[in-house]
Amino acid sequence: MATGSHEFVRGVFMMSPDTQSLKRIVIMGGGLTGWTAALALAKGLRGLGIDIVVIDHPAHRQQDLHNEATTPACVAFHRWLGLAENELVAATGASFQLASYFNAWSYARQAYFMPYNDHGFMLNRIDFSHYVVGRHLQGHALPYDDYSLAAVAAKHGRFWHPSVQESSLLSTLHYGLCLNTASYANYLREFALRLKVVHVEAEAVAIQQHHDGNIASLRLAPLGNAQHYSGLTANREIAADFYLDCSGAQARLIEKQLDVAWQSRVNTLPMTHVVSHARHIALNQTLPSHRELRTAAAGWIQTLGSQTHCEQQYFYHADFTSSELAARTLGDAENAQVKPLRSGRRASFWYKNCLALGEAAGSMGPLGAGHLHLVQSALLRFLQLLPAHLPAHYNAAEFNRLTHLEYDHIEDFHALHYYLAANNSHAKTNNDFWQNIHTNPLTDRLAYKLALFKQRGHIPFYEGETFSAGMWTSLLLGNGYWPERTNPLINTMDAHWVEQQLESMKKRIAAAANAMPEQALYLHQQQLSHT
Repeated sequence: MATGSHEFVRGVFMMSPDTQSLKRIVIMGGGLTGWTAALALAKGLRGLGIDIVVIDHPAHRQQDLHNEATTPACVAFHRWLGLAENELVAATGASFQLASYFNAWSYARQAYFMPYNDHGFMLNRIDFSHYVVGRHLQGHALPYDDYSLAAVAAKHGRFWHPSVQESSLLSTLHYGLCLNTASYANYLREFALRLKVVHVEAEAVAIQQHHDGNIASLRLAPLGNAQHYSGLTANREIAADFYLDCSGAQARLIEKQLDVAWQSRVNTLPMTHVVSHARHIALNQTLPSHRELRTAAAGWIQTLGSQTHCEQQYFYHADFTSSELAARTLGDAENAQVKPLRSGRRASFWYKNCLALGEAAGSMGPLGAGHLHLVQSALLRFLQLLPAHLPAHYNAAEFNRLTHLEYDHIEDFHALHYYLAANNSHAKTNNDFWQNIHTNPLTDRLAYKLALFKQRGHIPFYEGETFSAGMWTSLLLGNGYWPERTNPLINTMDAHWVEQQLESMKKRIAAAANAMPEQALYLHQQQLSHT
């Protein structure tokens, strides 16, 4: 997919009679978002003679959380960029993640691992989940986690890369990364600079627009290294054909200059702040191959660890707790950092000659797909639709349509986490925050999906989905949301044969997981093999 994006962009420019009309793209803002964008554009537009310029100033750099968990899509994105994963992991202190661990999310004794891939295997062309539901309806519970290699391995802190041999159980593994955001952003920056991206460290003090509303130029303050950039005019202005707003929640271009509306989603994604605390990981400490999610009095807590740091992040609503109480919940109020959040998205992500990325575009929280996933996905979509000349109304309209679809499905997946937590007992009956969540209506999209699953154990898969039907099913079953019916064909099969297949499946998975090393040892072995 990623390679196709590059070739598509190249083809569009080569077919256009005016291949020089797009000569410069300016990115406002560095950090995780800006340098991801810079490297992606440098890679995707390589050889087309387009200047990529990052305008960045320390006073306006957004505050990122210390660690961020990513999905398998991030691994594919790195592959497209041409980054060597072993070098990236060693240089940034990243770790591998096989699953999300739900620790008492929906009920007190819950201990469930949700991997990035499906549980089990088809039997007689029927999905494994139908057999699990069938056993449940008969009053016989199956240990669901035991039928996922990723879940079993994550439970014991083990890791191994997926095998390219389809006959191997290891080929079923999918993984993401836990990234140290500062180290990762610096790593991307170094690669972008090697690809001739220009970094101008200066503050934009004025923004000029054309008569048609497009952004014409930025005027920079006489600070940093701006005076050494040849692309500046005598008035310290830099003009570009297209602009990327990576200025974080400040949204200096898309909102403050172009006045594109923000659509709040605080009712369905009810987080207003995050308080976080990171601590160094000891050399002899076990390195988990999962992140942990658990509910709290006014929200939920995510715990995730890279090779260097373990970070707890408490996402909460300020109407139900204070920053001081939230910080004390993490056990270190003195060193905790608080960051305001704004759940929602832009009415238009691409408007005029400006594209918003990162928090300037939207914020959905990291329950399923976080900040970096949305940035990377948007960049690949932008490269597929980037025109050879402007204006490009249809390109922008299609980008906005597809991006809203993606946000819709992610919003529903995240909202389902809240719904499952609020609609189980789990000592939340006297809790104001979770009582409030309980009364929040579901979107029509999510209500329809849940009704269909309740009737037949089926999850529909739509255009723009980020999460597979298997992950939706895994989230629901793992949190005790059971269908009332299942595929009737499973009742026509030989029960003894089915039991044999299920037992064999579980034993094979257990054996494969036991043969995998603990993640810390695996990382050490990987580093030795590449030195």
